[in-house]
Amino acid sequence: MVSFEWYRSFMAVYQVGTVSGAAQVLNLTQPAVSQHLTALEKALGTLLFQRTPRRMVPTSSGIRLYNQVADSIEQLESVVSKMSSASTPYLVRLGAPQEFFIEKILSRLPKSESNHYTVTFGLAQNLIKQLISGNLDLVVSTLKIQKAEIIYHPLFEESFWLVGSKELNMPIALETSREDLILLEKWLSTQPIISYNEDLAIIRRFWRIVFGRRIAVEPKLIIPDLRSIRQAVEFGLGISVLPDYLCEDSIEENRLTLILNPVKAVKNVIWLAFRKSDIQMQRTRFFLELFS
Repeated sequence: MVSFEWYRSFMAVYQVGTVSGAAQVLNLTQPAVSQHLTALEKALGTLLFQRTPRRMVPTSSGIRLYNQVADSIEQLESVVSKMSSASTPYLVRLGAPQEFFIEKILSRLPKSESNHYTVTFGLAQNLIKQLISGNLDLVVSTLKIQKAEIIYHPLFEESFWLVGSKELNMPIALETSREDLILLEKWLSTQPIISYNEDLAIIRRFWRIVFGRRIAVEPKLIIPDLRSIRQAVEFGLGISVLPDYLCEDSIEENRLTLILNPVKAVKNVIWLAFRKSDIQMQRTRFFLELFS
């Protein structure tokens, strides 16, 4: 008879990529995980991994098996985890961009008194460093910074829009032709720019994708907070590029003018980052389900 623990060890090796990493995730010894894997391969009569010096590479049989059993095993583990955690308080140390946390995460946090959260705001690079060092448990990151010990799971996809104040009078009726974009870009070059930082990172990327050229202006106002930029644009201090989730309500309520939601969309993925060793933790599973 095939043991459920054999499947758990197979899943962990498949997801983490090494027997030692899987053992750490499962809180087992490395020999125990190896024995589970060998027993499962013998029971199924097929090789599930190619053993290499650095990684366990799934065979075609291993990939097929994972696709067949992954959902069922994860659901079973989720039930056990939720039942065991119902009476056990846990602390989540979360790092996130301040704007995204306030706009998209805060209202989704459970109202249970048993769970506790400590939130740290900051830039993705700094938050990932704290995750690696063990000072944070989870990080919501706007960047995917490749680190061997970190897993990234897509949480949310944001699109960037060009916006201005409600009093803004655009000189052309924008359509979708290249000529329209040329006229629009020429007019925009005369408008004051509000940016998140000095290098205009978001705005430069928007200009390059939409207009096919680099923007050659200095920002009139630099504010390292996207919600404050939204308010500054509403006050008529300039134009800016903002993520859709931050400005769609203001546009609908006529507090902002949508200058351009480009046909060639400018998008960015927001990731949930966590240590490979924490893949089975209840806090990890909760945040993975938060946007599912």
